[in-house]
Amino acid sequence: MKTQNLLIMFVLLLFPMILTSCSKEMPEKIFYNGKFYSLDDKNSTYEAVAVKNGLIYDLGTSEDLLKKYPDVEKIDLQGAFVFPGFIDSHGHITGYGEKLLQIDLVGTESKEQIAELVNQKAQQLKEGEWIFGIGWDQNDWMDKSWPDHKILDKAAPKNPVALTRIDGHALWVNKKALELAGITKDTPNPDGGEIKKDKNGNPTGLLIDNAMNLIYKVIPPPTDEDLINTILVSTRNLVKYGITSVHDMGVNERTIKIYKKLGDDGLLPLRVHIYVDGIGDTWNKYLKEGKLTGYANNFVNVDGIKLFVDGAMGSRGALMTEPYQDDPGNYGLLLLSEDEIYKVAKDALSRGLQVATHAIGDSGNFLVLNAYERAFKELKSDNHRFRIEHVQVINPEDAKRLGRLKIIPSMQPVHATSDMPWAEARLGPDRVKWSYALRMVLNESKMIAGGSDFPVENPSVLEGIYAAITRQDKNGHPENANDVLQLVKENKWVLSKEGIKNPENFENGWYPDQKLTIDEAIKCFTKWAAYSVFEENKKGTIEIGKWADFTILDKDLYNIPPKEILKTNVVMTVVNGKVVYKK
Repeated sequence: MKTQNLLIMFVLLLFPMILTSCSKEMPEKIFYNGKFYSLDDKNSTYEAVAVKNGLIYDLGTSEDLLKKYPDVEKIDLQGAFVFPGFIDSHGHITGYGEKLLQIDLVGTESKEQIAELVNQKAQQLKEGEWIFGIGWDQNDWMDKSWPDHKILDKAAPKNPVALTRIDGHALWVNKKALELAGITKDTPNPDGGEIKKDKNGNPTGLLIDNAMNLIYKVIPPPTDEDLINTILVSTRNLVKYGITSVHDMGVNERTIKIYKKLGDDGLLPLRVHIYVDGIGDTWNKYLKEGKLTGYANNFVNVDGIKLFVDGAMGSRGALMTEPYQDDPGNYGLLLLSEDEIYKVAKDALSRGLQVATHAIGDSGNFLVLNAYERAFKELKSDNHRFRIEHVQVINPEDAKRLGRLKIIPSMQPVHATSDMPWAEARLGPDRVKWSYALRMVLNESKMIAGGSDFPVENPSVLEGIYAAITRQDKNGHPENANDVLQLVKENKWVLSKEGIKNPENFENGWYPDQKLTIDEAIKCFTKWAAYSVFEENKKGTIEIGKWADFTILDKDLYNIPPKEILKTNVVMTVVNGKVVYKK
C-alpha cells in the first residue's frame, strides 16, 4: 500500500512538468540545410531557422533545431543561400502590372518597330478602344530624335494610342488621342510640362511631364476589377525576383482601398509601403488621420507622400543649375517650388509622416534640401527619415548636406548603367562626375535605400546589386576607354563634345570610383531599406522576433564573381513564414 501511495505522489508531482512540456510553444516549421546570412551587427550565419506566426522563432544549426523541434513541418533548402527578404525601395506596382498587360516597348530599336507592334494590337481591338504601351526610349534608336504622331496615325488610324516613355516622364500619342484631349496649336504648356510642337506650332504628339495629364484626363478609368487584376499580376511577378516588400510610389486613395481589400482577403504575396500621389484629397486624408501602420497583418502601410520637384534626364526634364550640354538653353522643368515642398514637409513633420521627393537634377536636389532644412529648423525632428528619390545629379556640397540633415537617399543603381551611354552627352565631362554617385552619397549618408524604379527598369534586385558593384551593363561594358570608343562608332554610346578627358573613368566600369562593395549593395536592398520606413526592428536582418521574410538563392552572393550574380536564380521567396514563390 505504501508503495502504491508513493507511486501516486510521484505521478502527481510529475504531471505538471509533463503538462508544461506539452504546452510549451513550438514553431510551425523549420527551414534547414541552408546558409542564412543574418546581416546582424555580428554578421552571424546560421544553417536553420524556425518560424512561428510569421516571425523568426529560433536560429541555429540544422542538427540542433531538428532535434529541438522534431514534430514540425520541415523545409529542406538543399544547401541554398538565404538573405533577409529583398526590399525594393522605389517601385510602381500598378505601373508594373500595366506594363505586363500592355505592349512592352522595352528594348525596341526604332519608331518603325513600335508602329508595327501598335498596328498588330489595333487589329485585335474594336474601333475607338485605346492602345497602351510602355518602355520606349529614343536613346536606343539609330535615329535618336523625338518621335511624332504621324507614324502612329498610320499604324492605328481608328484607335487612340498612348505610349509611355521608359522613365514615365514623356508620352507619345497619335492624332486621335490629341483630338480626344482637345490639344491643338493654341493649347498652352501647363505648369511643369511641355507640349512639343513643330515649326508651324502644331502639336507633334509628344508630351512631357505635367502635359501628359491632358491625355490622362480623357482615358477611361480602370474598373475595380481591372485594378485588382493589375495589382495581382504585378505582385505575383515581383515575388519571383525575391522581393518581399515594395515602397510603392505615387498611390491614390482608390488604389489604397484595393490594397486593403486584398490584404483583408490574404491575397497580397508581399508587403506594401505606400507614398500617396502628391498634394490633394488623399494626402489631406492622411494628414488628418495619420499613418496607416501594420494593416492586414503588416502587409499594407501608408507612410507618407511622394512629390516631384523635376522631371527625368532622359527627356531633359530634370532641373539643372546649368543647361544641358546637348540642348543649350534648356535647364529642365520645375514641377514644384521650394515653398510648396517646404509647406508639405512642415505638415508631414507635424503628423509623423514621411516626405519622399523625386529629384534628379542638381538644381532639383538643391531645392528639395532647402525646403526640408527649413522645415526641420522650424519643427525640430531628429528622426524624420525624409527621403529624396533618385538623387541622380547632386553637387558634392549638397551630398554633405544630405548626410548632415539625415535625409535618406533612395537610389536605383541600375539607372546608372542604363543611362551611362548618353548621360555624359547630357551633362558634360565635369558635372557627370557627381552623377549617379553611389559611393559619394553613401560616404556622406551612411546608408542608401536601394530600388529599381520598376517598371522603368526590370525589378531584379540581383541586377541592381550587380550594377552597384560593377558599374557595367550586362555585357560587361565599359571595359575601358577603347571599349567606349568602339561603342561610339557603333552608335551605342554618345560622349560629350570634349570626348574622353580621362580614360580612368571607364576602366573596368563607368566612373568606377563610385562602385559599392557587395556587402553595401546587399544592405541597400535589405537592412537600409527597412530603416527607411522605420522597420529596422521588424525586418531587414535575420534575427529572432523579426518577420520571417527571406530571399533564397542558388548562389552565394558573397563568394562568386560579379558576372555570376546575373546567373543567380531565386529558388524561393518567403513572406511572413509562407513560401510565396518556389522555382
